[in-house]
Amino acid sequence: MKFAHSFSRVLEEEDFPADWQAAAIRYRELKKCIKKVQSELLDLGLTVEVLKGLVEEAESPIFKYMFDGSPPSLCSCGFEESGLIKGWIGTINSFRPKLVLTVDAVDWVPLDLNLSQNTRCSLESLVKEKLGKEEVGTGGAAARDGTESCKSIRTVEITLYSDSEFFHLLTSEITSLEALQSRSESEIRSHVLQLGQSVTAVAAPKSRNSKSDLYPWREIFRIYLESGIFFSNLESESHRERTVEKATERLTLFADEIRRLGIQTRFKNPHSPSLFKMFLSVNMDVLRVMRFHDINRTAMTKILKKFDKHTALGVRQTFPTFVTPTGPLASHLSKAICHTLCTSLLNVIPQLDDYLCPICSSISVKPVRLSCNHIFCVRCLVKLQRANKDPCPMCRRHCVLRADSGNLDMGLYNFLKRYFPKEVKIKQAENEREVALEQWRNVHGESCVIS
Repeated sequence: MKFAHSFSRVLEEEDFPADWQAAAIRYRELKKCIKKVQSELLDLGLTVEVLKGLVEEAESPIFKYMFDGSPPSLCSCGFEESGLIKGWIGTINSFRPKLVLTVDAVDWVPLDLNLSQNTRCSLESLVKEKLGKEEVGTGGAAARDGTESCKSIRTVEITLYSDSEFFHLLTSEITSLEALQSRSESEIRSHVLQLGQSVTAVAAPKSRNSKSDLYPWREIFRIYLESGIFFSNLESESHRERTVEKATERLTLFADEIRRLGIQTRFKNPHSPSLFKMFLSVNMDVLRVMRFHDINRTAMTKILKKFDKHTALGVRQTFPTFVTPTGPLASHLSKAICHTLCTSLLNVIPQLDDYLCPICSSISVKPVRLSCNHIFCVRCLVKLQRANKDPCPMCRRHCVLRADSGNLDMGLYNFLKRYFPKEVKIKQAENEREVALEQWRNVHGESCVIS
């Protein structure tokens, strides 16, 4: 299936908004522009075979793309042996592409590049035609380098009008797509912030005679983080960004897992079910923007590849970096949205893993903050002091034996009791049981079994 047809079909079937479809790459129009460029090159005698010959037969690179002004001096850039240079004048909003042909200043014929007879004849005919219409440039090489080689080099500029039409159309579409993506990102971020405020309200720690969905939402967010929907959470995969297809699959698995565990049935607040649907909807919005971005980036890549196939001007590598250093339509949406999700939504409910004692791997009750700022539960710290171990288990700084009741972090302790009431209660029961066993051994000098 032709890409132009499949591209149009995807735009229709994916049910993108009308303004999105209007901003999409106009692939068919760009294909028509390529035909104009090819026809104009043929009128100049620059067939694809001739241009490919310049690339394949010359000993040094033929094309040089310059996007920031007039071409640099040929000698300084190592192009004194080149025959044809592709240049760009202006900025993304106003630029003029041109071909620069290097010729010998004595007989005004292309430099000897060991070209085939057909290629040399085509270029010589083009030079003779251009010399009858415009001045021949002298370049800046001879001014800086007095060598005989540089003095014999001159350039002929060849303007391609249809080339400008193609790239101005493409850059205007890229600008529209970037603006659309920025607008969509702002809308999604706004929804995430609103959702974060609402979830904070329904998941607030329980007070007297109030219903709180703290634990259901904490489990939802824990599973969401472990699912690694938009980015892999494995170090072996370098936390790389997932494709749209893989992210969609991971989001489906996440929703299925929530249903399997029956977490939604544990909601007490009547607003939580609708908020969960909104949470899934936000993720679907991100996927839809990523999908639209992905197919347009593919369309841009393919149209540049087609341009090179029919012109041999080699724009596929140079044009994207001209538009922006990171390339047009850079994939940064998922990173930006994931950052907003983490800071404004997922972090509104503390996760237990962030408050575990590094020694016993259970919640740090009561939390003791050493002078090195590392935190341990009081039972583990007491055991360290009894064993006369002064170095901190985390950083090896000598501060354990100096810790006393003043190191108890009451602010953190109250926070843990508020957001992890069940876990704190279990840990306190375990501590009391362990203290009771120690007291029994001290009194009776024998082991005791408490069932």
